[in-house]
Amino acid sequence: MTDLVFLNLPKKRTLSFMAAAVAGSSFLFVAVADLPAHAQQPAGASSSLPTVSQPTGGTVTTITVSGGNRSLFKIAVPPLVGERDTSNTVVDVASKDFTLSSIFQVLDPKSFTANLGAEGTGIDPASWRNIGAEGVVKGTSAMRGSTVHLELRLFVVSRGAEAVLKKEYDVPASGVRGAVHQFCNEVVKWFTGTAGSFGTRLVFSATTGRGQKGIFSVDSDGNGLSRLQTVSNVALAPAVGPGGVYYSAGMPDGTYQLFKVGSSTPVVKNPGLIFGVGFGAGKMALVVSNSGQSDIFLGGPDGSGLSKATQGGLNTHPAIGPGGQLAYVSNQGGNPQIYVDGKRVSWRGTYNMAPVWCNDPEGVRILFMGRDGATWDIFSVDPSGSPSSMKRLTQDQGSNMYPACSPDGRQVAFFSTRGGLYLSNNQGMNQQRISTANGESLRWEGN
Repeated sequence: MTDLVFLNLPKKRTLSFMAAAVAGSSFLFVAVADLPAHAQQPAGASSSLPTVSQPTGGTVTTITVSGGNRSLFKIAVPPLVGERDTSNTVVDVASKDFTLSSIFQVLDPKSFTANLGAEGTGIDPASWRNIGAEGVVKGTSAMRGSTVHLELRLFVVSRGAEAVLKKEYDVPASGVRGAVHQFCNEVVKWFTGTAGSFGTRLVFSATTGRGQKGIFSVDSDGNGLSRLQTVSNVALAPAVGPGGVYYSAGMPDGTYQLFKVGSSTPVVKNPGLIFGVGFGAGKMALVVSNSGQSDIFLGGPDGSGLSKATQGGLNTHPAIGPGGQLAYVSNQGGNPQIYVDGKRVSWRGTYNMAPVWCNDPEGVRILFMGRDGATWDIFSVDPSGSPSSMKRLTQDQGSNMYPACSPDGRQVAFFSTRGGLYLSNNQGMNQQRISTANGESLRWEGN
């Protein structure tokens, strides 16, 4: 446990701040709670938010495959040879992964005209070419003692009857989904050179009762939603760090402390309020409130050697980039805006927050949520802060909040008032709801 020494907050102030924390959606709202709903920026400090360049709710029109642009790759996923339940799981998981990837168009099984029995684990390229298939995933499943043996193959119709990718997995029945995710990651890598992020998980906080919040985890395809065990019924701002999930917990003495799921000992002990944490590049970034201000401290991933990285005002929502840069929200210029290492990078809109880094294949970006009138939408900006680099990913589809980026940089997750957790590609297209869960402070494992 690491100790931070600060002056104790006056008791009255501590209690009022706690009440705001419980009532708000997260500490980020607490930090700006005293600002007017439409606080004024200095004249000329920001311009209007950009609009989307094309509709975002439909299918993706182009992708990058092996260095070139082309239409979505049409892929078929017929039943496996072997046990039916396993086959159904493989088909369902692979079809969903491929759809969410924004790279593939999964063909309707009703269109299949190939003689699947005669083909076995191979393909007759002409039969699949006739229905427009460009790729086919086939395989077998068999029990070997208490484990399931899976053999999965990718065929590219233009390459003929030989599989271009073959993988085998021996897993318990509960591990079939994970094996399919691994294979789909390999398929994405075969086409793009970079593996996909299927099988990773997202963590977030959500209201569980009046004045109560919990920490939850869900797989990247929306499967396996579960509540994580915490030391308090007020648990906020989760982040994935060394060895697990970290979160801020409201304690009986009126403090908020940093904990790791599975441990009842604070990671960092402080007499005031710890309201958020971020990890990356071998660092920890910690939000600490003291005397009516909140600052971000940087140190080792175990909380050692923490030193103040911001000065004055309200500074929240730290996110550490791949090069060790610190992105965060600050109201030092008037309204909440996105900063990187002390430099403001969001120059459009008057209320921007919740930044996360995204290792976009076309270059590192920062995702964040911005308020547009009465709604929120998802935006991205270049870390340099060029005003012209700001792009909008969602528009005219309710409020969309708390973005998270997949480890491979190709997918964006966010909560929407349309009814749950959504995924899109990194341009905001191919939006798919993966869960009805709603929450805040969304983070993606591995990023």
